[in-house]
Amino acid sequence: MGGVADYSGSLVLEMPLSLTTRVTLTEQATRGWVFSSPTEGLCSVATGTPPADVPKWVRYPYGCFRLFCAAWNWKPKTGLLFSIHSTVPTSMGVSSSAALEVATMRALEKFAGRKFSGTALARLAQRAENEIVGAPCGLMDQLASAYGVRGALLPILCRPDILGNPVRLPQGVIAVGWPSGVKHAVTASPYATARAGAFMGRKLIERGGRRALAHAAELTPAEVRSFSKAILPETISGRAFLERCGGVDDALSKIDPATLYAVRAAVSFPVEENFRAQAAVALLRGKESSRHREDRLGVLGELLYQSHAGYSSIGLGCPETDEMVGAVRALGPKRGFYGARVSGGGSGGTVVVLLRKASLPALQRLAAKVRFTREKLPILR
Repeated sequence: MGGVADYSGSLVLEMPLSLTTRVTLTEQATRGWVFSSPTEGLCSVATGTPPADVPKWVRYPYGCFRLFCAAWNWKPKTGLLFSIHSTVPTSMGVSSSAALEVATMRALEKFAGRKFSGTALARLAQRAENEIVGAPCGLMDQLASAYGVRGALLPILCRPDILGNPVRLPQGVIAVGWPSGVKHAVTASPYATARAGAFMGRKLIERGGRRALAHAAELTPAEVRSFSKAILPETISGRAFLERCGGVDDALSKIDPATLYAVRAAVSFPVEENFRAQAAVALLRGKESSRHREDRLGVLGELLYQSHAGYSSIGLGCPETDEMVGAVRALGPKRGFYGARVSGGGSGGTVVVLLRKASLPALQRLAAKVRFTREKLPILR
């Protein structure tokens, strides 16, 4: 839970996949860097090559390498072979890029004999995606890949990187990633538009409410609802916003004068998602009671459904994932299906399903029936 609310300072709840990405570094006698992937092939990069001149898939590890060398004022004495092996599906909204970045940074740590402290490794990995790849992602994915705990939710307060104690799911309950087959990309315009809209909404609130906000998620849902449409309109064109406010406090958001931005929904989503994540933690940390267990899981599932609807409200939904979530809802808690939502940056990708472990075969049968799903088996988290 959380997703695109991370860049607005929300609490998010993340769980690592049961899949892996590994990067191995090997010295080479020749100068330069070679990147090898069974799925992408081989790419040789001469020293000093700008990241813009290499294939996109290489920019992730190459960007990490360049930033690592700069951060530690370090250079390898020989050429290097970066061998990349990953079972994490790409463009499915499950942080394959963050996994590659974190794996590359950890391989470099070991090879160079350097060690980051705190969350510095994840923050540098995020910089590689923002500055080298050009994807305006928040820090959530890198933090989850670096510090996630198997079988538990990792609470992250994205202000920017406050990690809470892991929260275990109730016994016999699992979260599963169900790939839709619809490719997703953080660099695509719907995500960038939603992000810009959130920062525009925050700026309008600051201007109209005469208060400074470090993060939009500092507000409560009730506060956002209380703002008049004169302060926070449903929509505003980029041109009208720039004339009123001049710009936003986010270097990664570009305001297009010709685009109409749904600013009220864009800023409401992270505020409401922050509340939903807090409620989910309270439900999961509550005293275990067989009497109220199903009730609590039902409420938790409803929070997931609300979160999914919130994605659609900011332009990050798609018919395929809506159909998948609707199919889970139709099965319902009595059959062991508590809730579902689209993951990552939305607009396709993967649907997260919360269910009883005993109900997994039923989900596998459901996945096999869906005509557009390319990967038939769910990805266990």
